[in-house]
Amino acid sequence: MTPVFLPHSLLDAVEATLPPAVAKGKHDLCALRDRAIAEGAHVLLLAWPTLDWVLLAIEIPEGVVIKDAQQLIPNLLANPTALEHMRSESRKGQHLSWLSLTRSVATQH
Repeated sequence: MTPVFLPHSLLDAVEATLPPAVAKGKHDLCALRDRAIAEGAHVLLLAWPTLDWVLLAIEIPEGVVIKDAQQLIPNLLANPTALEHMRSESRKGQHLSWLSLTRSVATQH
């Protein structure tokens, strides 16, 4: 099952007049997002039709320039095993995932 990829800025669009417990959860999630961005990660929200969701922080290899995290979606779609693992973990309450993209090493023949 393929998730919907949403920009992390969607967190900022959530209504400010939330119940206290929900507001704290949003605040904590935004703090995690901000920490990931400060550490150089690109962040996306992934949501599945089953209402499972994850905040995904993606670390990219040195020398790779990414202007928008949306550029990483094809790489993520190419790894359905990782997506299913994130979905499975989100069902257990683990809503933050870190993923490090690496460059494949060229093999000389």
